[in-house]
Amino acid sequence: MADLTPTAAMARNARRGLELHEQGYSGDGLKPETVRRANIIADRQELTEDHVREMRAWFARHESDRRPGWDDPPTPGYTAWLLWSGDEGQQWSERKVAELDREEDRSITMDAIERRDFAFEETDELCIEQRADGRAAIVGYAAVYNRLSLDLGGFREEILPGAFDKILGRQRGRQDVVALFNHDSNIVLGRTSSGTLELSSDDKGLRYVVTPPVSRADVLELIQRRDVRGSSFAFTVGKDGEGFRQGDDGKAVRQIREVSGLYDVGPVLVPAYPATSASVAMRSYEAWLASQTPAAAPETAAQAVQSRSALRGVAAAWAATLRLKNV
Repeated sequence: MADLTPTAAMARNARRGLELHEQGYSGDGLKPETVRRANIIADRQELTEDHVREMRAWFARHESDRRPGWDDPPTPGYTAWLLWSGDEGQQWSERKVAELDREEDRSITMDAIERRDFAFEETDELCIEQRADGRAAIVGYAAVYNRLSLDLGGFREEILPGAFDKILGRQRGRQDVVALFNHDSNIVLGRTSSGTLELSSDDKGLRYVVTPPVSRADVLELIQRRDVRGSSFAFTVGKDGEGFRQGDDGKAVRQIREVSGLYDVGPVLVPAYPATSASVAMRSYEAWLASQTPAAAPETAAQAVQSRSALRGVAAAWAATLRLKNV
């Protein structure tokens, strides 16, 4: 784990910033939260990962404020620069964010990545729009909030509003997300690093806008003809990013509160049967069952295993049907 304890030089800068703030050099726009965090740095308390990432982002936006201007009274910008821990803090936060990113990438294994597909009937959930430059763009929702999934093996699932907010903020300028057709890495439609894929979260869900190459005109036509009416996304969920509740029908509902990783989005021709990609969620469900009342858990867990076996059989039949269709 990365050591997120501020250095002695950072603490000195923060203390100097606090002195200037007390002397009235911070101006009227300084947020109380900045002062609170400066005290944490001055005391050399270990910082949170979010704090470190925010430091790196703040320094990148306020590079012009690092000018001391010793011949004049310190500017509010320079006072804020010191409160955020100064030049040493800027360099430290760059190193630490890179270290955190490496740790995060190493911790992700392929069997931890989940995929979910959504079939849409409303045309505004997956459509083609013309951009100002005349090029066509695919506009759709990779995920929709507060929409219950099909049965995933004894439980259902819903994604809560704001589940993508933190990961979208972290991935800007760092991790690449690709847009694929039919989960196929050989059919790339766009990617965030090249500016051909844009991701955002609104009241409805995770929205994507991708400008595909002209060679993918067939995908555009399939969407326009409504042959393709589904979207998918690949993601991971941390241990604190999920929970379970009891649904109106008595079955458990897995609630995804915060997505920890986002890897690909895009349209799909035939949304896959959910059981084919719900093994990670099933493990979470079984762990939740085990944490319930001892008397009820064994019986419910056994029912879950039966449901899972039955669902796998349906999934196999579904896959066989699709193969026959493609013969």
